[in-house]
Amino acid sequence: MVSEQPRPTYSREQISKYFERLKLPEKDQKYDIAGLNPEDALKYLTLLQKYQLAAIPFENLTLHYSAHHSINVHPQALFTKIVGDNNGRGGYCMENNALFGTLLFSLGFNIYSAGARVNDGGVLTGWSHMVNIVTIGESKYHVDVGFGGNGPIVPMPLDRSDVVKEHIKPAATRLQWRNVPGNTDPTQRLWVYQHRRDEDSEFAMMYCFTELEFLPSDYVVMNYFTSTSKHVFFTRTIVLEKKILDDAGELAGQLIMSDKDLKWRIHGKKEKQIEFESEKDRLDALEEHLGIRFSEVERMGIQGLPSEIK
Repeated sequence: MVSEQPRPTYSREQISKYFERLKLPEKDQKYDIAGLNPEDALKYLTLLQKYQLAAIPFENLTLHYSAHHSINVHPQALFTKIVGDNNGRGGYCMENNALFGTLLFSLGFNIYSAGARVNDGGVLTGWSHMVNIVTIGESKYHVDVGFGGNGPIVPMPLDRSDVVKEHIKPAATRLQWRNVPGNTDPTQRLWVYQHRRDEDSEFAMMYCFTELEFLPSDYVVMNYFTSTSKHVFFTRTIVLEKKILDDAGELAGQLIMSDKDLKWRIHGKKEKQIEFESEKDRLDALEEHLGIRFSEVERMGIQGLPSEIK
């Protein structure tokens, strides 16, 4: 007989700290959604997703700046790293989506997570990405806060209507329910998440995902591969992306860091760029523009890695 483990939740005190990390206005801080009708619950979910994307970066810095180069995806470990330490940190897909999913579950949302295959240069990977699926009323929504620049910015209904959804203008997104390349059975169907840069561009597949619920043990396996394999770009290259809120409180752009530069992109156009010539340049930029600071031991962790600026 398999024993059932209780699902982790965050306490009211932890949720309060989480809201503080998101800079969520006090008037919008709800600790229990039980009294909300479906329309208001969806509005609140949309608001939380926006503030999450604007406050918590998609990044893989632990794989480069640490003594252990390993990722812990337990929700309590994630809370300590991203919220409790108050150090500007985020994480990659399984970190940010597990953290956000635990917040939603703690608030009373009906939520589970599922696996996704990423389009990597025209080839679908194995299950290497995590998404959340939230049920509100009679409808299910795809919610993802851990894919980076081209990831969704609003809950997307699983309704098979191919409705184009908003993104940071001029981009747009949509979901399709269809077969994917590589399947030998033409009757198989997955949700395909697509993104386009502007109205003159074609929609491109970012990833496909299943509605089958994944368990914590699935993410242990997935996380081990994505954080240790030499064939995965996460272990070779630094990636960081965080959304930018404009004065009206809407998502207007992105702050994007790669190995050797930091860019500000507003409504699809590059507004500013900083080039790094040394590790000090990159570490200074992380602290100045994202509030991320590393200890001496963490900074030494990148020495000898392909991502080190020499």
